Amino acid sequence: MTERETERAVYIQRLDPEQREQYVAAHDDVPEAVTDAMERGGVTEFELYVRDDIAVCILDAADVEAYLDAIDGDERMAEWERYTDRFKREGVDADAAPDEGVPFMERVWRFTPADGDE
Repeated sequence: MTERETERAVYIQRLDPEQREQYVAAHDDVPEAVTDAMERGGVTEFELYVRDDIAVCILDAADVEAYLDAIDGDERMAEWERYTDRFKREGVDADAAPDEGVPFMERVWRFTPADGDE
């Protein structure tokens, strides 16, 4: 099995239970400026999962630090985070320092099955 060609970063956001449906609905129409910024930052895939009041974000990028640098100061991305912030109790802070704005999780365990074709 080959190594990943991208880096993965995962973070959670805690939703306001009364605003959960609005948070989910907001993602039916993510602004193109946001996805353009993500693409410029080297994002190869971004997934969002929601269960109850927890949103799990999985970000794959060529270089996560380069992604954070690329979106730092992007006002349209910050606008989006401020907009979705109204539906959350905690999560991404668009006004924090770039290295503190996204609550990335620490990976503590990983399982990768052996490739049976070798």
